[in-house]
Amino acid sequence: MSLDRHDGGAAAVPEAQATETTQATRATALRSFPVSLARRAPVALAGLAALWFLALATGSSPDGPPAGLAPLVLFDPDTVAQNPLAFVLSLAWAPSPLAYAGATAALLGPGILAEGRLGSRRFAAAVVVTHLAALAGATVLGAAVAPLFPRWAEDFGATSLGGPAFGVLGATLAATAGMGPLWRRRLRILGVLVPLTLVLYNGALLSVALLVAALAGLAAGPSLLRHRMRRRAAPSIRESRVLVALVCAAAAVGPALAALSPHATGPFAVLGVLFTSVEGVTPDAVRAACGPRSAVHRCAEAQLQARAGLGGITMSCLPTVLLLVLADGLRRGRRLAWAGTIVVQAGLALLSVHTFLTFLHHGADGELAPLLQGAPPERIIADLVVPALQPVAIVLLLVVGRRLFTLRAAPGTYRTISVRAVLALVLAAALYVGIGLAVAGQFSPVATLPVLLADFPQRLLPVAATLRIYPAFLPSDSAAVILYEWIGIAFWTVVAVLLLRSFRSVQRTADDADRERARAIARMHGRGSMTWMGLWPGNSYWFDGTSYMPYRVISGVALTLAGPVGPRADRDRALRGFCGYCHAQGWTPCFYSVTGPVAEALEVVGFRRLQVAEETVLDLGNLAFTGRKFQDIRTALNQARRVGVHSEWVDTRRTPLVILDQIRSISEEWVADRSLPEMGFTLGGIDELRDPAVRCSVILDDDRTVHAVASWLPIHENGRVTGWTLDFMRRRGSGFKHSIEVLIAQAALDLQAEGYAELSLSGAPLARSGIRTGTDGSDDALDRVLGLVGRALEPVYGFRSLFAFKSKFGPRYVPLYLCYEDSATLPSIGQAVARAYAPDVRAVDVWRLLTAARR
Repeated sequence: MSLDRHDGGAAAVPEAQATETTQATRATALRSFPVSLARRAPVALAGLAALWFLALATGSSPDGPPAGLAPLVLFDPDTVAQNPLAFVLSLAWAPSPLAYAGATAALLGPGILAEGRLGSRRFAAAVVVTHLAALAGATVLGAAVAPLFPRWAEDFGATSLGGPAFGVLGATLAATAGMGPLWRRRLRILGVLVPLTLVLYNGALLSVALLVAALAGLAAGPSLLRHRMRRRAAPSIRESRVLVALVCAAAAVGPALAALSPHATGPFAVLGVLFTSVEGVTPDAVRAACGPRSAVHRCAEAQLQARAGLGGITMSCLPTVLLLVLADGLRRGRRLAWAGTIVVQAGLALLSVHTFLTFLHHGADGELAPLLQGAPPERIIADLVVPALQPVAIVLLLVVGRRLFTLRAAPGTYRTISVRAVLALVLAAALYVGIGLAVAGQFSPVATLPVLLADFPQRLLPVAATLRIYPAFLPSDSAAVILYEWIGIAFWTVVAVLLLRSFRSVQRTADDADRERARAIARMHGRGSMTWMGLWPGNSYWFDGTSYMPYRVISGVALTLAGPVGPRADRDRALRGFCGYCHAQGWTPCFYSVTGPVAEALEVVGFRRLQVAEETVLDLGNLAFTGRKFQDIRTALNQARRVGVHSEWVDTRRTPLVILDQIRSISEEWVADRSLPEMGFTLGGIDELRDPAVRCSVILDDDRTVHAVASWLPIHENGRVTGWTLDFMRRRGSGFKHSIEVLIAQAALDLQAEGYAELSLSGAPLARSGIRTGTDGSDDALDRVLGLVGRALEPVYGFRSLFAFKSKFGPRYVPLYLCYEDSATLPSIGQAVARAYAPDVRAVDVWRLLTAARR
């Protein structure tokens, strides 16, 4: 693929007509959307209309049903025996504005999805059945947990439930029985894990009902879709890692959720006190703690907690943030994340044991007092010992699944991170001391250099870990408060970013042995026009016998260039093997610029395709620039002869320095004329001309002035070169106007005379001869996004006008596709493709692009 300046006006009219057609199609689709939606989900939309009609008709909006109506239409565990119809009527009423909003969102989102999968009758049945199961299950659970968790059970009776959200969740999980394994696992994990986390750490009756509804939906799904069930598939290594990471993330978020919930009563709610909570201290409590007979450390502790604002609360959640960062590493299969999570969870388990032992010796303290003071032994076990087993369970899960997390960072990664973390620590200390001295008067007592240095390590710890340390001073004004609370957050933010960057798969480059092995295979079986591009620096190689796959890993995406290179008979095996290798490494496989046969082979194993370019190919067998359609080509050749310019093949290894300097000058002129840096990946440059297998042609005049230059990459078949691919192509701004036409036309005639079969003019990214819509809405949306990107880059790189220019040569068109497994990975794939083409792009470059597009 190559770029050059030329006139793209000939393509403007067809593009404008296509735009008008597209706009008309979109307008028609928008007008018909409500009708198609009503046909697809009549029950969900009717339920939404009935919900709001009853709310308005009975005065239940926005604050819930009136006092006289509420016991009849809302579910309450304490009064349901007197009003059994509340089990059913609660489906059509909600107790609060938030519940009405949640019910509306559920019906318009998951409800429409589930009805489309289940059908209207099955959807209605699933909603009613799972709603009743949710309310009945919540009632039974409340009675079952009362002996061990009395406070939790007591709160159940103070809550009213209603609305179709429970039934919609159950119906959605029932519908997953007919989905493919990927989305089935994802929806089931989220649908169960989120309510389960809320139950364990928050404990509200609402979360219990949601969990029971989800489980009831999972149980009902196979019965509702017995004829449409998909065969169960074992989770892949990647999906297993995601599952473990989600469980660890839920265990990390749970204590913070419990700490931030004012009425958390779940069985694990005490972890919010042990790990993350900062007690809210009122002015009266501070005065009481600082009374004449109070201990000095109690007074200082009360003052410190009273000043623990947003910064203090954020620092108190430091273990949660660290565990979430490590969960991202678990998702990517990193060994460091596995070990780090075990260490943190083990530390939390020891903290639980310490708190338990402290209680045995000294009794309950702080927020634990109302929870445990005077409690019987079985309640103490339930409130302290059982929650302490949560980190132990996470450690056991990681130990059992240790074979999933074997990937290590590239050599030197952690050394670099350590150095940067130390520099960040030194910088944070310097800022704390320097700014602290500047605002020393805003501390009580006034801060000094030794005191600031001694206090800095405490700023890196959660507030709860420093409560037993007598503070040397406390901030008394805004600047000191910000410095006191946020310097530690700034440091840990840097550490978190460094860890996240280390968890990203580092781009691995091939060594010389791998590249030479790949080159030998390419010389024998390099049929594709892009095969030789896969031998450029920046690519790694996966081998499978006599085949190989060039790829580069960017942001967790293994981005290939075209399909596997090797014997045709081994193609399908190589595709499956490479996908398995990527999954084992925690990468997302993405096949870029593959031809139709490769895309069809990938579709068999579950991939989807999206056209991203179109290659233009000249068949040299009977090529002759005769006839009306080649009039422009003949005109360019005739003008070249008149002005005294001609095409010439040059060997860049033996070409005089004056010619090479002119080629470099033309390239630099072209790059300087662009708003963005020179692109790579499938777009070659000067460096690729050094390859002895690459041919180079130039347009020269009688004074040996170079007007244009192009490079040609070999295409092999059975060990011999059968054709060439146009790669590097640039023209001098002040040179002969039709240099590129002459360069390509003469090269085609020369190569035809040498006996070659084809000449590929390559493809322009984000440009093609027609519009192709994807197989679903996500593909269509991405297709439109690619169109927007193509239009944005057109003023800078001219992809589309270049494509229109190549049509002058009467080529045949070969569509090139991007193949991917999962629509949810498209954002990361888009980022990987962008970084492959422009790895060094900066914010200022984007601004230049926008400015150029506006011009």
